[in-house]
Amino acid sequence: MLSVTYFYREPRKTGVSIEGIFSLVKSCLQGRVEIKEFYCDSKLSRLQNIRQAGKAANKVNHITGDVNFLALGLKKGKTILTIHDFGFYENPVHSKLVKMMYHFFWLYLPLKRVDIVTVVSEFTKEKLIRYFHFPEEKIRVIPDPVKPVFKRAEKKTVGGKPVVLMLGTGKHKNLDNLIEAAKGADLHLDIVGWPATDEIERLKQYDISYTVYNGLSDEHVFERYVACDVLFMASLYEGFGMPIIEGQAVGRPVVTSNIGAMKEVGEGSAILVDPHDPVAIRAAIGSLLTDRKLCEDILAKGYTNAAKYDYKKIAEQYLEVYKELDK
Repeated sequence: MLSVTYFYREPRKTGVSIEGIFSLVKSCLQGRVEIKEFYCDSKLSRLQNIRQAGKAANKVNHITGDVNFLALGLKKGKTILTIHDFGFYENPVHSKLVKMMYHFFWLYLPLKRVDIVTVVSEFTKEKLIRYFHFPEEKIRVIPDPVKPVFKRAEKKTVGGKPVVLMLGTGKHKNLDNLIEAAKGADLHLDIVGWPATDEIERLKQYDISYTVYNGLSDEHVFERYVACDVLFMASLYEGFGMPIIEGQAVGRPVVTSNIGAMKEVGEGSAILVDPHDPVAIRAAIGSLLTDRKLCEDILAKGYTNAAKYDYKKIAEQYLEVYKELDK
C-alpha cells in the first residue's frame, strides 16, 4: 500500500486550518493510503526538528505548510511541499535581514529539495514562479477543501437589522474599510477575531452596531454564517480566501475583492469590489440586501462554485500527486 508521512508544525489548539485541511484528506484516503504523521516539537530547535524529521522520512513525504525548513532533513524518498501563501514573505514590515533569512531557509533552500509543490491557487503559483523561478511543471494547484460542517442552510428573508459577517481581523482583512462602509448604515457587524484598539474605537465613534466573537469552533463559525445576511471577505491580501467558499456552501451572498486569489475564487459567484473603496463596499452590500433577484442569482452561482471545493474531490487530487511520486 502507498505510504505517505505528513509533516506538521507543532500541535496547537487554535489556528489549525492546515491540520483541518489534511484531516479531511486523510479521512477520504483511509484504506487506500497508509498515512503516518510527524509533528514539530516546540521544545526543540529548528535544527533538531529537521534531524527528527529526517528519521521519520517515508517513501513519499508531504510537508503540509508553515514548516518548509523540514525539507532540509528529508534525504530519503520523494517530497511534496504545500505553500498556502506568500503573505509573510511580502510583508513590508520585516527588516531586510529577516526577509533574507526567511527567503533562504524557509523557501529558497527547501524548494531545492522538493519534487513537487502544491499551491492553493493560481495566484500563489504565479508568485512562486516569479519569486523563485520554480519550474511550472513541478507545481500542482490544489485548492483548500470546504469542511462538511459548512452545509446548506437557506435564509429566505432579512430579519430586522441586516447582519454582515467578517472572519479574521489582521489589518489585511480590511475591517478598516468595512467600518467606513458601515458608517451611517443600518447594519450590524459580526466580527470573528480580535479587532485592533483603533478599530473598536471607530466602531463606537460611528455608533455602529457590532458583536465580536473569538476562539470559535467550526460549529460555532457555522452558526455565525447561518445568522448573517451577507459575508464580507474583501481583504487586501489572501493566499486563497476560504470564507468565500464556506459562505457560499452555507448559502450566503459574498462581497469579496477584485484582486488576487479572491478574484480567482469568487469571480462569477460573488460581488467583486475594490477593497480600498468603502463607497463600493457599501453599495455592494446594499445591492445584495435590497435586490432579491441579484441576491438569488449570486446564491445559486455560489452553491455551484462551492461544490468544486468538496473535500472528497480535493483528496483525490492529492492522491494523484502521491501516486505520481510513488512510481
